[in-house]
Amino acid sequence: MTRVLPFGAAVLLLAAAAIAQDPSGGRGFPRDARQQASATGTAIIRGRVVAADSGAPIRRAQVRALANDTRGSRLASTDGQGRFELRDLSAGRWELTASKAGFVTLRLGQRRPFEPGKPVELRDGQVVEGADIALPRGAAITGRVFDEFGDPVAGARVQVLRYQFLQGIRRLRPTGIGDQSDDTGAFRLFGLTPGDYYVSATVRALPVDDPTVDSAGYAPTYYPGTGNVAEAQRVTVGVGQELASVSFALLPVRTVRVSGRAIDSMGQPLGGGVATLTPADATADTPMMFGGGGNVRQDGTFTLTNVAPGSYTLTVASRPFGRRGGRGGDSDGEVGSIPLTVANEDLSGIQIATTQGATVSGVVVAAQGSSTALRTAGIQITTQPVPFSRGPGTGMTRVESTGAFTLTGLLGSRVIRVSGLPQDWMLQSIVVNGADVADRILEFSGNQEVRGVRVIVTDRVTEVNGTVTAAGRPARDYTVVVFPEDTAKWTFPSRHLRSGRPDQQGLFRIRALPPDERYLAAAVDYLEENEAMDPQFLEHIKTSATRFALGEGETRALELKLVER
Repeated sequence: MTRVLPFGAAVLLLAAAAIAQDPSGGRGFPRDARQQASATGTAIIRGRVVAADSGAPIRRAQVRALANDTRGSRLASTDGQGRFELRDLSAGRWELTASKAGFVTLRLGQRRPFEPGKPVELRDGQVVEGADIALPRGAAITGRVFDEFGDPVAGARVQVLRYQFLQGIRRLRPTGIGDQSDDTGAFRLFGLTPGDYYVSATVRALPVDDPTVDSAGYAPTYYPGTGNVAEAQRVTVGVGQELASVSFALLPVRTVRVSGRAIDSMGQPLGGGVATLTPADATADTPMMFGGGGNVRQDGTFTLTNVAPGSYTLTVASRPFGRRGGRGGDSDGEVGSIPLTVANEDLSGIQIATTQGATVSGVVVAAQGSSTALRTAGIQITTQPVPFSRGPGTGMTRVESTGAFTLTGLLGSRVIRVSGLPQDWMLQSIVVNGADVADRILEFSGNQEVRGVRVIVTDRVTEVNGTVTAAGRPARDYTVVVFPEDTAKWTFPSRHLRSGRPDQQGLFRIRALPPDERYLAAAVDYLEENEAMDPQFLEHIKTSATRFALGEGETRALELKLVER
């Protein structure tokens, strides 16, 4: 019989301090051939992946190391004894994640569900031993999906969802690996982290080309059988627990056709492309339900079938989103979108015009007073759609050696982001028409041109570091939240909200906060990922926080006391 352990006992901490030794080691650890060549260095991390309930080695587990500051990535598989070795790591902070089918995916140092892991701080040539991770057995939810007559529904897409705080909104989002119901309507959702979930099911109906046929389908349905997420029943699973009999019937609905014609910016039929519908509700990522027929024909016409009633955004593009262009980002063609309300009758005659989207061009430059030369190789400029996962893709372009960049095909609400900066540099400001927009949401419209954007970066990097104590003793398991005194800066997309976990020595370090600001810092025993962006949470902990000021290029050392939630 499998013994179920508390989650905290299921994760082994980093077992040993860093030890410098011969990098070759002669140990014969497996190395994955897919390890990327980016951020090549001389440091090494070694450890084991074992089962939390028995301590037995987990073979062929995947261990991934990511360095957000340098965008470095490494991937290794464990050997027959559960050992792994990650080589050629650059100096910096690396986060490790281990995964294996049937187990909970965990980060190194993660002791509670959904919290961030602990980083490993590396120096050049350093070897870290004992980066051990114990994976608990994943929880599972099983059940069956029926139709309104009690008969099994095959091919239903079933998934679990949980609330997460993203882009300033608490929204319901899919998590884990979904499943498709079999011929008996049965499904099994496995590898789940202990916690609270909602279960949903959707059926992607086949298109019906005959307009005389009355089309029927099923609306996205939440357990125990409702189309309203507010009425959905939450299910809770523990470590390794299998929760059975989560069965429910899908809600029948009459689906309709949505058809129309797309015209390009020259007034001509779009002549090929794709039409898509996405739910308008930004608080729940409910899968859309329609069949095939999403292509735009050569005469510009399109037909979407099996569309359930609801509010949507209709988007038409001359090619599918998400394919990265060269300098131009994610759209080399044209795109257009309109809000659309679908009732119980077919919608026809919709006219939608596309444009080439907005163009943003500018240059990345070093701030005045920077002491070192800026290397632009590897820097990327990204425009992130708002709300999260909506809109026509994420525009991305690499900065040229001259510092110049160009983004095209942008529409709607977006936030400009900068990634891939050298380790000792940070973003200072993004100037558009004389205003700093680094913490603002921008609206882009068709054929708009935004020129002369200046992305200013500096090597005068701010840093907040220090230690945390609990009952007078050093604490090693905590999360530090840093946020500004000014509550107006608690909303997305503020760069002033940051959180961090301690490294293997129990020290925390948060870099690249905007300077010339008064901040608060608090250390809590548990914090879910992205919860630091929740204004209600910040309001709750601000009375326990330590106040401090942070100037340009300043390093501020803090001694914080642990706050138990």
